[in-house]
Amino acid sequence: MAVREYLIPKEGFRVLFFIGKGGVGKTTGSAAVSVTLSKKGYKTLIVSIDPAHNLGDVFEVKLNDKPKQIAENLYAMELDMEKLIKAYLKHLEENLKHIYRYLTVINLEKYFEVLSFSPGIEEYATLEAIKEILQKGDEWDIIIFDTPPTGLTLRVMALPHIALIWTNKLIEVRRKILDKRRAIENIQGERKFVVDGEEYKLPSREREDPVMKELLAYRGEIEFVRDIITNRDRTSVVAVMNAEMLPLYETERAHESLKKFKIPFNLVVVNKIIELEEEVPKIKVRMDAQKKVLRKIHKKFRDVNIVKVPMFEEEPRGLEWLERIGGLIVGD
Repeated sequence: MAVREYLIPKEGFRVLFFIGKGGVGKTTGSAAVSVTLSKKGYKTLIVSIDPAHNLGDVFEVKLNDKPKQIAENLYAMELDMEKLIKAYLKHLEENLKHIYRYLTVINLEKYFEVLSFSPGIEEYATLEAIKEILQKGDEWDIIIFDTPPTGLTLRVMALPHIALIWTNKLIEVRRKILDKRRAIENIQGERKFVVDGEEYKLPSREREDPVMKELLAYRGEIEFVRDIITNRDRTSVVAVMNAEMLPLYETERAHESLKKFKIPFNLVVVNKIIELEEEVPKIKVRMDAQKKVLRKIHKKFRDVNIVKVPMFEEEPRGLEWLERIGGLIVGD
């Protein structure tokens, strides 16, 4: 079997997102693929963005938020979600304080304390982390993301599309504000403020407006992420599931959601398949149910490659076991 071409670099670096329900073996699958691809000579970074980290357990090493070399061509890291959120809010706070220095009456710290508990902040912080890693993508041949359970992952992957809609709307609103400021200037003259002994002119043109500059820069960054994750030559999504109905339903929903946002969905890995040389009466019902689900998987995902990984006699940990599994998924 040839190496599956959508798992290896074609145009610049390749990005692989491993998605799936909690407990299906997503981390093991992503780690296995990272080992196999690194053995093939590709400089590979695997990143856990799942708050419940166990990537380090699979590799049997301690990981943090800096790339750690595991083997030749293979690096791994685990992102601290709490730290990510704090860094994201700190970045927002510093930007707003710089942009709105003349609004000294606003207590920004109070608002950011509340914002840290707001719905969606985890998704935006995760997207920010993905963006920063992708911006340094040329350091790697392959970047693999071991993601949180499906619901959070889909929200994060939909964010570039949603954020661009909001940002374009905000740019439109900001242009109207600047137009009105210019109209007032024509009548009353320039408006100026003094903050900490420094004089500030209220901007009325795009080229001098820090808010517009920030919005345009943010739009460029989000477009960069969107363009990569929707590019079939750059990104592939790999869904890991068990041969059970609930993971099947969840993978179906993920497939439909990703299709809506034009994110390439290339491979389904059906993990922990029970294979027996002789029939065992006590688990016949389980085996029949597994066969039924496998038939449904092949029917539902006709346009997607499907790989079956057997249930092994021991828990796969360490590089040798991972390379064995990775060979099944990647192809040789």
